[in-house]
Amino acid sequence: MKAVVLREFGAASNLKLESVPMPRPGRGEVLVHVHACGVCYHDVINRRGNLPRTHVPAILGHEAAGEVVEVGPDTPGWKVGDRVATLQRLSCGDCALCRSGRNSLCRRDNRFFGEELPGGYAQYLVAPVAGLGRVPPNMPWAEAATVCCTTGTAVHTVRTRGKVRAGETVLITGASGGVGLSSVQLAKADGARVIAVTSGQAKAEALHNAGADEVIVSRGLDFASEVRKRTAGEGVNVAIEIVGSVTFEQTLKSIAPGGRVVVVGNLETGTFNLNPGLVIVKELEILGAYATTREELDEALRLTASGTVRAFVSESVPLEEAGRAHFRLENREIAGRLVLIPPTLQ
Repeated sequence: MKAVVLREFGAASNLKLESVPMPRPGRGEVLVHVHACGVCYHDVINRRGNLPRTHVPAILGHEAAGEVVEVGPDTPGWKVGDRVATLQRLSCGDCALCRSGRNSLCRRDNRFFGEELPGGYAQYLVAPVAGLGRVPPNMPWAEAATVCCTTGTAVHTVRTRGKVRAGETVLITGASGGVGLSSVQLAKADGARVIAVTSGQAKAEALHNAGADEVIVSRGLDFASEVRKRTAGEGVNVAIEIVGSVTFEQTLKSIAPGGRVVVVGNLETGTFNLNPGLVIVKELEILGAYATTREELDEALRLTASGTVRAFVSESVPLEEAGRAHFRLENREIAGRLVLIPPTLQ
């Protein structure tokens, strides 16, 4: 089969299309014919070598959707023809954290597609069924591929961790990416006023179309004073921090007393200085948000199928253009999600 293989960490040009052996499913696994695979900034970080659990050679991609073409032994409840999409990571389903609903924190089985597990930058992938959700019949493959990591992450971030309530004001950084656009829509659907931050004017229209009440274009990402101006000096109740270290200081300055910051991204894998006094005197809550659970993926698929949240697939390109896709993503050329389409097997 054909797959994009990363044999050396570093530049986007290191992603090369190759012929590799066809995988076979084992116990509790299925073989999936990949119809589409989203390109996430997590993949960029992974390709650079900044995720310690990935070893080269590697096949990246945790946003895959496709059709089951082979079922491994002792895998009840699954059949050839099932339409599926991958979770980002697995969980055991049985430890104390899983039983309490905190599956994304499981340590017994926390394998991640594109890291320990070969990912979706390929014509086929083997997937443990614990890491799959069922795709509705009429959902386009490109949308299905992106649902988990965009709308699923938004469900985990906006609802499960952020607990956004109607009437609150929500700030979203890095809002023009896939997670950001889904978060804008979900927060708006839940009754919040949404202020979206983006670094380029060209991306503002997509944010308005997603339902953002206000869009702040800040190329230098120094947006705190503008946020406070637009909230009459009060600040926002909740911030969905998708960019991470680069914007965190500005985000903290944008928060109202008693506010909540949900950190779901750190695109440059950097650090920043935090003044604990600011957290103390404003009684701020800083919350982490990691990965979508199976239940949240199912909810995300329902939200997408019903039209409550629209998948912003900006472009679909051939699998062999994976390197170019990474380059464009790193250079902030993409609003929404870019999707790779593997070639049909000859």
